[in-house]
Amino acid sequence: MLTGILLGVVGSRIGGTRRMMFVAPAIGLAAGLGAFTAYGWGWVALLVIAAFVAGTGTRFGWHPALLMIPFAATFALPVPSATDALIFGVIVAIASGYGIVLARRFGAPEVVEADRVSTSAALALAIAFGIVLGAGAAIGVALSWSAPYWVPDPILVLILYILIGKRDRIRGKAIGTALGAAAAIPVAILAPPVGVITGLAIVAFLLALTQAKRYWLYYGLYTFSLVLVLAAPGQVAVEAKERGVQILVGIALLVGFLLVLRVLGRMLQERYPQLELAPNPAS
Repeated sequence: MLTGILLGVVGSRIGGTRRMMFVAPAIGLAAGLGAFTAYGWGWVALLVIAAFVAGTGTRFGWHPALLMIPFAATFALPVPSATDALIFGVIVAIASGYGIVLARRFGAPEVVEADRVSTSAALALAIAFGIVLGAGAAIGVALSWSAPYWVPDPILVLILYILIGKRDRIRGKAIGTALGAAAAIPVAILAPPVGVITGLAIVAFLLALTQAKRYWLYYGLYTFSLVLVLAAPGQVAVEAKERGVQILVGIALLVGFLLVLRVLGRMLQERYPQLELAPNPAS
């Protein structure tokens, strides 16, 4: 329920409530398929397809709303049967509808027009997006990581930040991840009781909420807290290493993706000097 509501609210804010009403069934489908295939090679293929679909939205100005589809597929919870996956998908779809209603209640616009690009540019972006998100998922699956979604996670989150004009968060997330993981090492060496570790995690998380203006510090405290919460007893160092590596690998893939897009953009700009921009809603 929480996943669906969150996707509905965020998608409505960046893509518009009317568009999200059309996207909500696809979010439920992606969540159900993600739950059924998590975290195997079928899940990797699903993320490639979901990212490709989201990328094609740049042709029509729907990319922000369609980005919620790979989010739903990435963070689906594993289930034991197809019936459970179907139930999970339906719940996420309904919950995303609640999120849309909630966002509309608090003033989310009906339609948010994003920039539109040529068909060739949209196709190139969709293919590149599918490759980079699929590569992130494939690395986690190939290395048998218990939570491989931590690799595509920063790719999706930072693309979301880029869409809302906060590209600087890429550097902040990388620095914060490294610092947060490193800060957990002394805790692993000292090996305090579980109650102390839980207390440190809570304090770090609360401090993170006060650092919204300094994203690197916010994410460092968040990563430190996350490592302590997720670590099994006596496994803080292992958790710090895995989470740090996974998130940094995802960031590296995103940076490579953005570099490829820059090269493709220059090539397409030379071939198509005038890109098609989104119409001005006020006109």
